[in-house]
This record gives sequence, structure tokens and C-alpha cells, in this order.
Amino acid sequence: MEAANVLLVPLFAAFVVVVKGDSLSLPLAFAAFACSALLVVGAIAWKIELDGLKGDARLGDRALPWLDRVRLPTLVLAVLSPVAAVFEYLVDGGWTASAVATAILALLALLEWVNYYKVQLQHFDHLADFRRLLAGRGFREAHLAKALRLRRSRGG
Repeated sequence: MEAANVLLVPLFAAFVVVVKGDSLSLPLAFAAFACSALLVVGAIAWKIELDGLKGDARLGDRALPWLDRVRLPTLVLAVLSPVAAVFEYLVDGGWTASAVATAILALLALLEWVNYYKVQLQHFDHLADFRRLLAGRGFREAHLAKALRLRRSRGG
């Protein structure tokens, strides 16, 4: 799902903007790129998890160092995306289709970064996680965050 969304989410946003008669903009493209970059991270992270369940650690061995290296650059993209959204809002003079799409993509980029590099935000697809959240025990560490932490602790 994450891999398909790398293209589908920004294309859908661009489609809506164009259908609403608005023009595509540089801030929109920036937020779309940030969102897609984080979806690539997510697609790789989920593939590592899936392979790990099958006992295959090869992708994790190759990809975790790269995912660790792109942690800061993707954070910068995620943090600058709302700046692009504010810029779009100000330039457009309000909530145009392009400004709304830019803001949504920026929010998605931020949420994806947190969801992969910090804590698991999604708690509605696994009953144990949902119960944990309702019990006030907070969010669980993200799968990728845990894998990177373990890798670093082993000196990798």
C-alpha cells in the first residue's frame, strides 16, 4: 500500500487541484515530494518487517543503514513542508485548492516521519495496540525506530 501511495497520493492531490481550476505550484510539488519520500521510507520499512517475519533479513541488512542516513534529510523535508504550505496559503490569499492540497501533503509528510522514525501512530488495525492506547500507556515505538535502535546498539 505504501509503495503505491508514493505515486497515487501526489497524483490525486494534483488531480484535485487541477479539477478545481487551480494551478500546480512549487510549494505543492515540494510537499508532494516530501510526502512521497516518507512513503518510500515506509514501503521499505514494511517490506523489511514482512521479510523479517519470513526469517529473511537480507533487505534489512542492506536498507537499514540507508534508512538511518535519510532520517535527518527526511525530517528536514517533513518540517519544511508546513512552511511551504504557509507560503502557498499566503501567496494564494487563502484556502485555494492548491493551498489545501499543500497543507494536507505537508501534514501527511510530518505524520509519516513520526510514524516511521518515532512512534507508531496507527492504533486501529491491531486490537492490542488500540487497548494499549485506551489504557493510557501511550504509543508504541515505531517498527523502524526499533530496528534502527537495535542496529545502532550492535554497533551497526
